[in-house]
Amino acid sequence: MTAKLDPKLKYDEALEQLQEIVHLLERKEINIDDLAGKVKQAKLLVEFCREKLDSTEEEINKIINPNDGEEKPF
Repeated sequence: MTAKLDPKLKYDEALEQLQEIVHLLERKEINIDDLAGKVKQAKLLVEFCREKLDSTEEEINKIINPNDGEEKPF
C-alpha cells in the first residue's frame, strides 16, 4: 500500500498532520503495526512542506526581483 497525499492539501493542513504524527511518536501512542505507515506519511508531509516553502520562496523572489535571471546588456 502506497501512501499518497490529498492533491488539495494545503501547507497548514500538512504541517498540522505532521505535528500530530510527531506528538504520537513522542508519547509512544503509535502501535508497532502502524509505525511504518506513520513514518512514511511523515516523510511525504515533510517533502510536501519543503517543496511548498521552496516554490513560495522562488515565487516571492521573482516578485521582488523580476529582472533576475535575465541577461543584462553590456
